[in-house]
Amino acid sequence: MHRFQTLRFLAGLILALSLIATACSPEADPTTTTSTLITTTTTGSGQDTTTTVAPDVPISVPGTASESIDPAVVEEMRDELGELMVEAEQVRGLPFIATPTVVILDDAEFTQRVSDLVAEDLDEEELAIDSAFFSMLGMLDPGTDLYTLLIDLYAEQVAGFYDGDAEEMVVPAAPEGFTPLQRITVLHELVHALTDQHFDFNEEYEVLIDDGTGDDASAFQALIEGDATRSQFVYMQEMSPIEAVQAATELLSYDSSVLDSVPSWMQADLTFPYDQGLVFVEAIVSTGGLAAVDEAYQSPPATTEQILDVAKYNRREQPRELPPLTVEIDGWELYDEATFGEWGLRLVISESVLPGEATQAAAGWGNDTYRVFSRGEDVAMVLSYIGDSERDAEELANALIPHIRDSMDAGPAEESAGGLLYRQGTVYVFIDRIDDGIYWIVSTDAAAGESLRSQLGV
Repeated sequence: MHRFQTLRFLAGLILALSLIATACSPEADPTTTTSTLITTTTTGSGQDTTTTVAPDVPISVPGTASESIDPAVVEEMRDELGELMVEAEQVRGLPFIATPTVVILDDAEFTQRVSDLVAEDLDEEELAIDSAFFSMLGMLDPGTDLYTLLIDLYAEQVAGFYDGDAEEMVVPAAPEGFTPLQRITVLHELVHALTDQHFDFNEEYEVLIDDGTGDDASAFQALIEGDATRSQFVYMQEMSPIEAVQAATELLSYDSSVLDSVPSWMQADLTFPYDQGLVFVEAIVSTGGLAAVDEAYQSPPATTEQILDVAKYNRREQPRELPPLTVEIDGWELYDEATFGEWGLRLVISESVLPGEATQAAAGWGNDTYRVFSRGEDVAMVLSYIGDSERDAEELANALIPHIRDSMDAGPAEESAGGLLYRQGTVYVFIDRIDDGIYWIVSTDAAAGESLRSQLGV
């Protein structure tokens, strides 16, 4: 799995948003109901598109609740959830095929459910390797307990989620009714449930998580979250001024101390699917309407490059051909093989050069592939990169060099076989640009780094 994707593996638990939802099938619950629909016509890209939306009618919401919650509160919440489902249908322009099951929990049970889910999906041993990897690259302080950090982060940010295994949408009890911010959050979650019913994106996303390059999963995730984020903004525009102010006030008072404490690159990566995804979705809606978003699920963006530059998505620009890496290290485990992508490379250099320089240096991405190896507490990485042009490769190399110098404990550089070798610090580094390509080797063990370099013949 893409190392940055690891940080967003439970993506919906970030920034008070929900887990990617999979809706129940109609056969899953006999109490499932759907709404009566009306049809409207919108225009985009010079073509008329027929969109089915829901009228303002209540939806019966199936599910269970904690015994400690007043039944009157549960009934009121289910009524409000039904209203929000109608709102979700209207802002997204699609009907629910089946009504998601909702579980309403008291604070103690909700907290425990979140803790169990996070503990199940985060592997402490793997995150220890990830922490060593990011530390080696100069992106985390040595010894950072990434597992505990993410546990604390998710616990701080959760406001509701969808348990895909149990096929249940889980929300905390709201005795006074949902606040404006909670309604916005729940609507975001409901849009995931709705679009997944129509486009079955969750299964495809899971396949990318397990078998993709990492960069493709990040791109698809940006489409999913950008779609739901746009819908919540449409919903917010329909709120009364008083409700909008209340939501903003509530957001300002939201405890984000853990999120605020993480490095800025990590904050940017956690928000990438939402803010960059929103920009992407807005761009395709501006020319093709919501039908263009529907079509994007059928032909999703394949790289973060396409998310960051919608013109490249529109012309379906594909990564350049790049031979896979076949290097090995005797006695070491191949821990990961994936792609940084334009966004991942931007993150690597984001705190070492000016923002504009980082954007420019990563924008010439043509393709990349990397391998990460581990042995005990040691880690090693080899990256093969190709730019769109020789100048693009030169710009990235020129950005990586100050990152190596200023953020990695690699020591001074010496010229070696046309590249730069760093072997006097605690981290071994070799970087070499050859025409429009770059080889970058980083290792906490110098012998392993030399082995990788020898195998590459650089």
